[in-house]
Amino acid sequence: MRIAFFSWESLDSVLIGGVGVHVTELSRALVRMGHEVHLFTRLGAGQVHYEKIEGVFIHRCGFDHHDDFTMEMWNMCRAFEHHFFTTRALAGEFDVIHAHDWMTAEMLSLISNHCHARRILTMHSTEFGRCGNNIYGGRSESVRHNEWRGMFVAERVICVSKALRDECCWLYSTPSDKAFVVYNGVNPKQFDFELDVGELKRSIGIAPMEPTILFAGRIVYQKGVDILLNAIPYVLNHVPEAKFVFAGDGEMRWDLENSARSRGLDPSLRWLGKVDPVKLRSLFKSCDAVCVPSRNEPFGIVILEAWAAGKPVVATKNGGPGEFVQHDVTGWSVNDTPDSIAWGLGQVFVDFERARRFGAAGRKDVETRFTWDNIAEQTLAVYRS
Repeated sequence: MRIAFFSWESLDSVLIGGVGVHVTELSRALVRMGHEVHLFTRLGAGQVHYEKIEGVFIHRCGFDHHDDFTMEMWNMCRAFEHHFFTTRALAGEFDVIHAHDWMTAEMLSLISNHCHARRILTMHSTEFGRCGNNIYGGRSESVRHNEWRGMFVAERVICVSKALRDECCWLYSTPSDKAFVVYNGVNPKQFDFELDVGELKRSIGIAPMEPTILFAGRIVYQKGVDILLNAIPYVLNHVPEAKFVFAGDGEMRWDLENSARSRGLDPSLRWLGKVDPVKLRSLFKSCDAVCVPSRNEPFGIVILEAWAAGKPVVATKNGGPGEFVQHDVTGWSVNDTPDSIAWGLGQVFVDFERARRFGAAGRKDVETRFTWDNIAEQTLAVYRS
């Protein structure tokens, strides 16, 4: 097949979060299976417009910025449209056009009348979920319209969890026989490297033997970082030497930092901001467990990364994690309340040997269920359907 991917982020252009990892790894896996993949994405600073990386044809597209983010995404899609048809004129017809999330959903409308390729949209989350299960007006309403339109035009909608599929069917009346579930994946071999854990921990002001919990992700309402912060005093009452590392940035960060400081929690916390993927993998390997306190979590690729590093997770039941985190096997499945999260974290500290066993079980899970080759096979099945 000749497949066109559309994404506003990737590992080979501008990386923002999990969508970029998904798009890059899935496209490479499809190439390994003998398919031709063209990825249309944003042009980053100092990057060239066209490049072939690990068999994937990367088309980096420049476009005009706009104060209104939804209008900026429209400009991006028009740039993608131009580069797509230019590429089609040179390479030939495409079999599949595959857009990722609302930012590129408009591509399906722009192309559909002039291209007979199968139209696929992967939903990695919804605006409802990103708003912490709230429906707001203004720009949020515009984003929801783009989500609805993309799912209406698409012939198949891929959702990264059963919970997200149910959410899309409820919010946008997407027919259930049109929506498929394909989980995220991870490359566990990226975590197979030697690391001086003591030195890494010392570099962020943590003693080598101090028990450490990692949060990795956007510091926004959806991700429940404030819930985790409210759980920390309960944990410190029993494990005063515990440390909590926050790797990520977002609109709530400064308020939460100030709140922690006013409550005397600051000595136990490390706010690292956004870190590069290499350092982030080292942080996964150096912690005792990873906490995912989300109010709404469409999937939770951070859980797979934790398992790939051999670490257990303490994750709320909301969304995807409730489907694939095996309670008391690969981690602890908890409610999105401070006391429940504190209980889960306490389980890590009560028995570190058991926590290591759970991390090993998680590693086995990603090696058997969540490889990108498995995810690519499931995606191809949706194309062929």
